[in-house]
Amino acid sequence: MYIETFTPTEAAAFLELPTKKIYKEVEHKIIPESHPPRLNFAALVYLRITKEIDFITVDSRSFLYQSLVKALEQKLPTIEVARFIKLEVDLIAKEMLDFIKQFNAWKENLVSDPNIMSGEIVFPNSRLTVRRIGSMLDRGESLEVIREDYPYLTAEDIKFAQIYVKAYPSVGRPKKN
Repeated sequence: MYIETFTPTEAAAFLELPTKKIYKEVEHKIIPESHPPRLNFAALVYLRITKEIDFITVDSRSFLYQSLVKALEQKLPTIEVARFIKLEVDLIAKEMLDFIKQFNAWKENLVSDPNIMSGEIVFPNSRLTVRRIGSMLDRGESLEVIREDYPYLTAEDIKFAQIYVKAYPSVGRPKKN
């Protein structure tokens, strides 16, 4: 079973869901509540599934989440969620696990140095902040413009920069230079 936990904001960014939807699932007591709010891997897999099938009732979602927790603990490849409907838990879990591994590996290469951009997270061997690229994408800047201005960025850098900005939003006032 995967041990790392995630904030609701991280989960929302990873899954491209509104943060409010994550909190609603906790509010409905589908996903267990904790303080501070943390989501386990089963919750991520569950949210990924509900993103695909966003028409089921709260009671059904609660049953689905409990079934997923059990399936992940017992390493069951599939679960039956209704008559004629089976979910391939192992495929969904592998998709989420691969994504998390890729994101964490990418994140490990980022640099935070107080002497570079006042410690803001930057891409390796540059003064370009991850937040700048992620924010540009959030504002609708085209990939072509970003690639033209920053040719050393990989497709993974661009993809994960936007996720990083959503998963780790700025808090507080901007730093004074």
